Amino acid sequence: MKTTRASVRAAIAVLAASAAAALLVQPGEAHKAITSKYTYNDDVFPIFRERCSRCHVSGGVAPMSLMTYDDAFPWAESIRAELVAAHMPPWHAEDGFGDLKGAHTLTPKELDVVLTWATGGNPRGALDAKLPEVKLKNDWSAGAPDLALRLPADFTLAADKMEDTQEVTLPTGLAEARWVRGVDLLPGTPSIVRSATIFVKDTAAAGAASAGPAPERVLAHWLPGQDLEPIDNGVAFRLPAGAQIGVRIHYKKTWQFEGKALADRSTVGIYFAPGKDATELLMVPIAAPANAAAGADATYTFESTLANDIRAVALSPDGVPPNITLQVQAVGPDGSRTPMIRLNTRADWDRRYWFEKPLTLPRGTKIEVRANFEDPDLLSTAFAAPGATAAAAPRQALLRLTLNVVAPNAKPTAP
Repeated sequence: MKTTRASVRAAIAVLAASAAAALLVQPGEAHKAITSKYTYNDDVFPIFRERCSRCHVSGGVAPMSLMTYDDAFPWAESIRAELVAAHMPPWHAEDGFGDLKGAHTLTPKELDVVLTWATGGNPRGALDAKLPEVKLKNDWSAGAPDLALRLPADFTLAADKMEDTQEVTLPTGLAEARWVRGVDLLPGTPSIVRSATIFVKDTAAAGAASAGPAPERVLAHWLPGQDLEPIDNGVAFRLPAGAQIGVRIHYKKTWQFEGKALADRSTVGIYFAPGKDATELLMVPIAAPANAAAGADATYTFESTLANDIRAVALSPDGVPPNITLQVQAVGPDGSRTPMIRLNTRADWDRRYWFEKPLTLPRGTKIEVRANFEDPDLLSTAFAAPGATAAAAPRQALLRLTLNVVAPNAKPTAP
């Protein structure tokens, strides 16, 4: 069951009543009133271990561990704020608008447990309870890959830098073209590997203007804590013979490592499709037109019309500003509307969202993109030309998405 906005509001209402009861405690008491019926040991720890341990563990990429009571309780207010804002667990697509695979959300019951504990005095539970130790797991989520490409050398995030981005090229050494069902990344130093984009280099056709879909260039948007999601239904990426893989890694320290130099040497893992035939995953770029103007209500809308019949299987907001609300719908030639996704975008959390079922969209369908910039400064930044003031500059929209598709009648072919 997915967490919904309604369930969050219901949980907040219950917690508000609990907070009001807590106000009845006499002033001057040394300790916060315990109003939570849930304890860390019995109720909260199992949720944290199951849902949060890939990042919120000692040595993980998150700024704090949540795997012991002493680690977690000082962060109770931050936990509450992140859950109420729907920032954690990181997913950012709204439930009920479009049908997406693999939502990283808490159930209403889990949400109630953690919010009640976080606002209700943070009780530990039995002092003599022995909780299992949780250690960082840094391994391939789908088992050993068919082809492992390690970065050629260590990259060092200097002591005086908190974040940096490094791009390298990795030769595959493939003597023939292959079909690829999935691509993953294994961090060398998980505490600083914040995100990565893995792509096929030198694919000019992918970026060229075309009347139809072009070969997909981005193989994976990698994020910490996510499982590899192999493509199904016989669809695959085509990796040409002699292909070179580009990997762009964003490194970021947490406060524990400020002033320290840390080195990383990650590995890209490629998983080949089992058969010799597959249907190629293609892309349709959806981009705002140049010199577009935003509306007075800080909302910007544009459309892109499909030139071919397609089956849409995924969508990536590749070039979208953070901290906006982004909504995408398909409007059919007959005027029918198909919700695709609604996102509350955040920096550092780009991913490819897969549809639960492919969407069959005929030629002439319009992909309608609506972006709401609640912060006027974000609106100015997104539409103003580089180096010029928002008031004086010709505006150029910086909104780009990728629709991953297959031709509706495509037959499996050899790579």
